[in-house]
Amino acid sequence: MIQITRLDNGLRIITDSMPRMRSISIGIWVRAGSVDETDQEKGLSHFLEHMLFKGSKHFTAREIAQSLESVGGSLNASTGKELSVFTAHVVDEHVEIAVRVLSDLLLYPRLASRDIELERNVILTEINHALEDPEETALDYLYLQLYPDHPMGHLIYGSPKQVKSFKRSDFVRYIKKHYTAGRMVVAAAGNVCHPAFVKMVERAFARLERGNPAPPIESVPSAYPRRMVHTFPTLQQAHIAMGAHLCAYTDQDKYGLLLLDSIFGGGMSSRLFQNIRERYGFAYSIYSFIDLLSTTGVFGIYLGCESAKLNRSVDLLNAELALLYRKKIRRQELDMIKSQAKGSLILGLEGSASRMRRVGENEIYGADHLSVQQVLQKIDRLTLQQMGDLIEKYLNPDKFAHTLIVPQS
Repeated sequence: MIQITRLDNGLRIITDSMPRMRSISIGIWVRAGSVDETDQEKGLSHFLEHMLFKGSKHFTAREIAQSLESVGGSLNASTGKELSVFTAHVVDEHVEIAVRVLSDLLLYPRLASRDIELERNVILTEINHALEDPEETALDYLYLQLYPDHPMGHLIYGSPKQVKSFKRSDFVRYIKKHYTAGRMVVAAAGNVCHPAFVKMVERAFARLERGNPAPPIESVPSAYPRRMVHTFPTLQQAHIAMGAHLCAYTDQDKYGLLLLDSIFGGGMSSRLFQNIRERYGFAYSIYSFIDLLSTTGVFGIYLGCESAKLNRSVDLLNAELALLYRKKIRRQELDMIKSQAKGSLILGLEGSASRMRRVGENEIYGADHLSVQQVLQKIDRLTLQQMGDLIEKYLNPDKFAHTLIVPQS
């Protein structure tokens, strides 16, 4: 059901046909994010995401907002470390207007000076709000710690000083360099006809320059500070983020690592939840996560607790990691989490939005497009020995960084 076409200018178009549906989800995946910014551009990718919705050659900001909402659809966007993604979700009969609007945002942005000033204030408020969210701050600081003096550690929002410095010419230069066909994938899933969709996209993106593929990310630092403490005067609680480096998105280790994440801290039945939150009642929020990127990844852990219980919570987290590393996992755990993972995969891919994200992300990162059945087989074939090898390889407690966000005493 997955079909791929590469246009003459290098733009890749991928579709996942779901003919029994009436909806279509479209995503424009751009290989450009905070990792691509120079020191003078930190925060520019995120700022640009905002600006592209402020008006284009053929649509005002209001018309952009109303274009799909008026027919029951939606527009959205996000900026990450390596990707900027612009999405639309519509009933199949409105796919052409969705493509028109998305292409107009990316190819013909207005970038009016007045809009830049207005949106600058919005982003400064957003930065202040993010800094008031200690969980988000702890995770941001964890990446800074894991990737010292490296683009992967850049904060996606940038800093207020940098946001205040951006001019129209900065956005124009950034778009010309990064928003090119060689760095872009157009993905769609749902009731979509591949040949007709390709013609639609080809017309809409005809003037898009080829450009160059995204350059490889510079070598990731292998050493980083083991423990860093940051104090904030307005905090009432303590926040712990821990993490270690993982493999890249395309690495075959990811299937086993996704299972390990679920076993360790992926839900209410996980070890972290049962052994720390339920047994001791220390944490009001506790979980682990996996973030896989083009050349690296992160296995992360987060816990929020009362300040008086900070040291004990750190000890408990380290003890759980040490137990996992020393005794690995049990057959019963592996069997249970395989069933859970397979069910989650099947249920998660019933919607056009999740299917679009799956094929779009695979294509932008150059990963294999496996069928659901092939992924299920990979999960089924994982053995206790393989899972133990992954724990040895990635989850040594001595390799974890500790980021602590605490109230100022």
